[in-house]
Amino acid sequence: MFRRCAFSLLLSLAFAALGPASASAQESARQFYQGKQLRFATMGSPGGGYDTYMRAIGAHLSRRLDAKLIPINESGAGGLIAMSRTMIAPPDGTHILLIGGEAIAGAQLFGEQGVNFDVTKQLWLGRVSAESKVVLLGPRSPYKTLGEMIASQRPIVWAGSGKTDGNTDFSALLAHATGMKTRLIIGYKGTGGMMMAMENGEVDGRVVSDESAALVGSSSGMRVVAILARKRSSQFPDVPTVFEAAKLDARGERLLDWRAELASLGRLLLVTPGTPQDRVDFLRKQIAEILADPQFLTEMKKVNLAVTYASPDVVETMIARVMRTLDSKSLAEVKDITLNRYY
Repeated sequence: MFRRCAFSLLLSLAFAALGPASASAQESARQFYQGKQLRFATMGSPGGGYDTYMRAIGAHLSRRLDAKLIPINESGAGGLIAMSRTMIAPPDGTHILLIGGEAIAGAQLFGEQGVNFDVTKQLWLGRVSAESKVVLLGPRSPYKTLGEMIASQRPIVWAGSGKTDGNTDFSALLAHATGMKTRLIIGYKGTGGMMMAMENGEVDGRVVSDESAALVGSSSGMRVVAILARKRSSQFPDVPTVFEAAKLDARGERLLDWRAELASLGRLLLVTPGTPQDRVDFLRKQIAEILADPQFLTEMKKVNLAVTYASPDVVETMIARVMRTLDSKSLAEVKDITLNRYY
C-alpha cells in the first residue's frame, strides 16, 4: 500500500511539474512570434482551393500570433518546389506550408527527382481537409458521363502539372483500371494554366479535388462526371462514383481504392524539420483552434470548402499506412503506369 501511494504521489508531482513547464514553453513560443514576419506558402496557384485555405487560415493565424504572415504561391512540379523550399528554410518556425499529402507521398513512393524529404518524418501541424478526387471536364469536351469516356475511341486528353502532382497520376491509374484510352499532357503551371487549357479545348479535363471543383462556377460550363472514391461527395451528391459508373475487375478496384486512400491524406500543414518543439506545439494548438472556430468554418462554407481537421498524430498514422500498403511488385506496377504510360 505504501509503495502504491508513493508511486501515485510521484506521478502527481511529475504531472504538476509538467504543467507549468508546458505553460512556460507556450508563453515562450507566443513571445517569439509576436511582431515576427512569417512565410505561409502553398503548392496551389491563386484562386484555387489551396490558395483559399492558405489566405483564410493565414488571416486568423496572423491575429493569434500578433505576427505578419506573407502568403506565397509556389505552384508547379506537383508541390515538389514548395516542399523542397520548406525543407531548406530556416528551422525556426517562421515557414509554414500547406501541401497536398498525396502529392508528396506519391512523389516519394514513385522515386521522383527532387524529393529531398521523408514524409514519415515531418513536423505536421494537422490536416485541414480530406479530399475525394473527381473527374472535371471542360466546356468543350463532348463527354457527358464516365461511361462515354471509357467507350470513346479517341484518347481522353488530361491536363497536369507533373507526373506525380496528385492528379495526373490518378488520371493514369483511372485509365488503366477502366481501360480508357488516354493521353496525359503535363507541364501546366498551376490551376490557372490547366483551367485555361480546359476552357480552350486543348484538353478534355483533369482530375481534381471535389473542393477545388466546387469552386468552379456552374456558368463556366465545366462539369463533374465521376467521384473517384467509394462514397459520393457531399459537394456533388448526385454524381456517381467510379465504382458505380464503370465495370471494374477486382484488380482495378484494389488499385483505385489504394489511390483514393492516398488522396484522403488531403491538405496538410507542416513546418520545416528542426523547428523547436515548443513552437511546433504552439502552432499545432493555434491551428487546431482555428479549424474548430465556428467563424472560420462559416467562412469556408460560404466558399464551398469543408474543413475536416485531423490531428498531427492521426496524420502520421495515415501516412505510415499508405506508405506501406503496396508491396514491391505492386509499387513497381503503379510506378510504370503513372510514370511511363499515356505520354
